Amino acid sequence: MAADDLLIERLLRVIDEGRRTATYKLALLLGIIDAVAMLPGSTALPTRLIAERVLEVYFPQTRSYVDRNGVAYVPRQISMKSSTVLAAVERLRLDADAMRCRTLDGVARRRPDLYHATVDVVEDTFVRYPIPLLQTVGATVIPFLYDVGWPEGTSIASLRRRQADHVQLLDGVADRLVVLGPMLRPLIELHWVQDVARWTGIATEDEALHGHLFGRDRAAFPTPLVSSLRDLQHDSCFYCGDRLTGRVEVDHFLPWSRWPNDAIENLVLADRCNGAKSDHLAASTHLARWRARLTMHSHDLAEIAGRCSWATSPNRSAALAQSTYDHLAAGTPLWLHGKEFELAAGPSWR
Repeated sequence: MAADDLLIERLLRVIDEGRRTATYKLALLLGIIDAVAMLPGSTALPTRLIAERVLEVYFPQTRSYVDRNGVAYVPRQISMKSSTVLAAVERLRLDADAMRCRTLDGVARRRPDLYHATVDVVEDTFVRYPIPLLQTVGATVIPFLYDVGWPEGTSIASLRRRQADHVQLLDGVADRLVVLGPMLRPLIELHWVQDVARWTGIATEDEALHGHLFGRDRAAFPTPLVSSLRDLQHDSCFYCGDRLTGRVEVDHFLPWSRWPNDAIENLVLADRCNGAKSDHLAASTHLARWRARLTMHSHDLAEIAGRCSWATSPNRSAALAQSTYDHLAAGTPLWLHGKEFELAAGPSWR
């Protein structure tokens, strides 16, 4: 079996594991996929970055879920009674609610001590268990993603003393994960929702649970945010340049379905072009304009985010776009306008 086929087979086996007792392994896979995309060209992933990405996934999932019949549930991420990680994340979320912060980014800005203390718990737990156990088949470790230089139960403190607090990806894995990530994410989310529904006692056919866990039912964008972006774009559609009249839509330049990223740097205003673009990647002319905006208006975007208590992450947004466009296969359709597409010649970031 080719190395690439083995990677896919093992990833699917982990995702489809029937004896899973917690969502930790699925969270770890999403954390690794996101971390890889945030570090273009790197094969060493800091355990801290992985933990931050895991926390970002879990944070909104600690809120109560109300089903279509008005019954409230606390989504269970584990079949056992308690979890150190989830208890820590819930405490952070309750602190956030007390501060009226709905986003993790807002908590990190206002109370960095609480944020970093929670990341500490997530990082130490994942270093001790999910990271060394993810690639175990039976009693045998079969590396297909990364080399682990420590046994189960190792603390993050001991890794830091040895400057070994990172995961070393195997050759070629980083590139494959960037390409496979957008395809694996929906599958990971599907199994995650099924696990939570089973452990919580929620009907799996209730699709709203997926939106609750993974942000498909995101809150409406604040009016001041939309107004400020409208001023920044001189009241014109980001894609076609026509004057914004009638319904104005907020579009994720890098589609949410590929890399969930609500940072203001990834948001643009559009007219009907938003529906035409849908979940497609934008063509090279749009990419050039977006990159120019990221450079020329970084301060303006950060200022808008601050006024509106919205997330800002220019480095992450740029890294996700770079990873995506650096791994384009020749012939990939890129949306131009209306129903017209151009075909990518290959990697197009540089």
